[in-house]
Amino acid sequence: MSVEQISVEKTSTRAAICIIGDEILNGKTKDSNTNYLARFCFDLGVDLKRVEVIPDDEADIKETVRRLSDRFDLVFTSGGIGPTHDDITYGSIAAAYNLPLALDNKTCEDMVRLSVQRDPKWDLTNARKRMATFPSPATILRPVPELWVPVVVVNGNIHILPGIPRLFEQLLQGLKPHILSVKQKKLEAAGFSGEGQVGYARYYRSQVGTSLPEGAIADALTDIQAKVKSRDIKVGSYPKWGGVSDAQGRQVRVVVSVVGRDEAGVKEVADEIRQAVDGWEVTGLDEDAKGKM
Repeated sequence: MSVEQISVEKTSTRAAICIIGDEILNGKTKDSNTNYLARFCFDLGVDLKRVEVIPDDEADIKETVRRLSDRFDLVFTSGGIGPTHDDITYGSIAAAYNLPLALDNKTCEDMVRLSVQRDPKWDLTNARKRMATFPSPATILRPVPELWVPVVVVNGNIHILPGIPRLFEQLLQGLKPHILSVKQKKLEAAGFSGEGQVGYARYYRSQVGTSLPEGAIADALTDIQAKVKSRDIKVGSYPKWGGVSDAQGRQVRVVVSVVGRDEAGVKEVADEIRQAVDGWEVTGLDEDAKGKM
């Protein structure tokens, strides 16, 4: 392993997300929170390394959060914190660490204040108090003042978020300073100073389109990836089944993605790939149209 690879291992902040909900597994609801978190982490230079989707089951929640918390610097959960009987995330995570549940008065006060503004007849029922009953002790972050929903952090790194995409996205954006502080602490613990270190930098992506089929470019991409592996640059190939047209009307059969923390290095590798696959830079193609065999 090279010195640069060792630095990446020691300084990179690794994250995981646990999506909780029967409705995801049975197809009733489409999960968008994973994709949002992946893009968010990419922009911050956090390595999202694991995604798990589990049912509303206490045993599954307990096993999953304990395992992820042991392995990753940041763990996010999504879903299961509403007022109904099947919202069991707070209780299950409390049970995972043998913690009691406690009503948080500040969250209740915020819930009442903001909810009554919208509906003067709104009442703080016992069911609604479930949404303010958290594992204790826990760190309670309130990154979005306009929302009464906090982010409850258990075991130092498990961040409990709602499953509703609008709330998930707002709270995640509000957590940005907190996440950057986690990155900084990991760098300092490894003996690095911060900005300028490889683990601190954000990621960069460059995409190359080609009209050649994937089978015709596979050997060239394999050779290029082998050359740049030690530089922590990854090359991915994504066919566009049936072909799509870019903004200039050129037929794109494959998009080759180059990802790394070194912006100049990413550009250099993308330029080499363009030459090798008779390609060109592409932007704005529908990401959902990507395929992978």
